[in-house]
Amino acid sequence: MLHLKTAAGERLEIPAACIIAVMKPCDGANPCSIIFDAGAGPLVDQLSDQYGFVKKAAVDGMAMVNAIELRIVEPVPPADGEAAPVMAEGKLFCARSRITGRREVIDDPAGIRAKLFVDLFGKPMTINVADTLDEMDGVDPAPVAIPSTTEGA
Repeated sequence: MLHLKTAAGERLEIPAACIIAVMKPCDGANPCSIIFDAGAGPLVDQLSDQYGFVKKAAVDGMAMVNAIELRIVEPVPPADGEAAPVMAEGKLFCARSRITGRREVIDDPAGIRAKLFVDLFGKPMTINVADTLDEMDGVDPAPVAIPSTTEGA
């Protein structure tokens, strides 16, 4: 049983197996949020517990098989003096089996490298990530050829 604290200061006690995803919100309003299903369908709860603590608790409790941590990119409300929303980075930790499809994005000015189609609430949704498809697969980037500085060697 995980003993967590909501952003409102309430206690939340759930089995680790109920956790669908652990997130570090892009807006930074709360240190962590989770998606969990304790029998009433998927719910989202904002937590005052730190993202790393909840992620480790989910791993230790074997909440997910073959989990992956992704850097998500989302628009956040503008700060004072800014006219438009800005893109910010957060984190998502979930089972790879929740990813139903992937699409590579090239040359996005906001730093989006891929769009993932994920099933976190019982229906597909799209999230933007700053990780490349190769990074998600654990493939090292192709080596860059460095021109030789010594001639005739």
